[in-house]
Amino acid sequence: MGLVHGLTGAAALLLILPATVSGSAMDRALFLGGFSIGSTLAMAALTAGIATFSQARGLSATLSAKVPRLASALSIVLGSAWMVGSL
Repeated sequence: MGLVHGLTGAAALLLILPATVSGSAMDRALFLGGFSIGSTLAMAALTAGIATFSQARGLSATLSAKVPRLASALSIVLGSAWMVGSL
């Protein structure tokens, strides 16, 4: 999941700008590849850190189920606000 998100996330818009003004095709390929790998590794590290913290603290199954739901709801609210703000 992190791989897909890293390759298609909103940050991809920011990676297009430097890639379009780079000199050679090799520079562009290295930039895009580095960005994809770096963002995927960063998300994997963050997820591993959160999982380690959750296991160490012994968070309940109920709380563990509610956190992704809350994060999803906040993402929808934030995305909707950005869309309305861009109109």
